[in-house]
Amino acid sequence: MANESRLVLPKPLLVKLNSLGIYCQTWVTAERQERAKRWVLRGVESGGSAREFGRYISFFDSTGSRLEWLQKADRIGANGVHAVVIAEVLIGVEVARVEETYQLVIAKYELGKAKEGGKRPPVESSVLFRGMDGQLPEKLRKQGLAPAFLTRSGEVKAVPNAYLEAVKLVAAGAACANCKHVHGLIGGVPPAVESGAEVVSIASGGRS
Repeated sequence: MANESRLVLPKPLLVKLNSLGIYCQTWVTAERQERAKRWVLRGVESGGSAREFGRYISFFDSTGSRLEWLQKADRIGANGVHAVVIAEVLIGVEVARVEETYQLVIAKYELGKAKEGGKRPPVESSVLFRGMDGQLPEKLRKQGLAPAFLTRSGEVKAVPNAYLEAVKLVAAGAACANCKHVHGLIGGVPPAVESGAEVVSIASGGRS
């Protein structure tokens, strides 16, 4: 069964994105912080575009404000993983683009009820907005605007105001050719290392 909190894209588009090397890690995972003895959510900002096609995802807080990344993930190639974010609640904004036509989903991710024995809790998600076949001409995109969506009956389907700026940022990522930088998350202060503590790198790789 398809995860409704992610974009469901036609197979030919997925094949095309893959052939162009555009990688978008759309899932959110629950991770354990041993010292704090708590579970948190982990999301990965990723994606980019070629000339005609693009896909991008980033994460924001529950009000739609930008979050600080935990770790910036530089890569040799473009259009892939850009940064990692950790939070207790995440708003995922995912966009796919074919020329000037955009698909959008805004989803809220939360930790489910803790399980016995310290087992990993489920990640619960709910869709806050879904927009299909939105239009954004290149001229308007360069002005920093968001795609315009309509209902099936032809009425305006407005993006929730709280997430409008987030959508603009992610739409820009889906149109950023050979993207190697972060569009949604912002630079954070590296976590302090306790005196005498062992420094442990934070893996940012995705699933195969």
